[in-house]
Amino acid sequence: MSNAIDGIKRAVAGYSKFANESGTHNIEVDYELKPIKLSLLQEWFDVDPEDEDVAARYLINSIEINEEQAKALQPYVIDGVIDLDKYDFRLECYTDE
Repeated sequence: MSNAIDGIKRAVAGYSKFANESGTHNIEVDYELKPIKLSLLQEWFDVDPEDEDVAARYLINSIEINEEQAKALQPYVIDGVIDLDKYDFRLECYTDE
């Protein structure tokens, strides 16, 4: 599992604040993040580094970003701004594979 974790990249995705006709919220912007230490993400998102749930511990699932977290993440955003007034942002992860 550690090899898969090593390949994870992070991004922040901005979703429309209002649902479309089908009831979903479209991704409007997507910004890649510079590498961030897992321990920082765990601190900012109040994640227990000893959590038995691997997806929770490594922040694999999409997580809503609040104002305080947006400020902490902003220096890591590549070519974008986390604007919570325009979009609802979420921390997401992906791999190149």
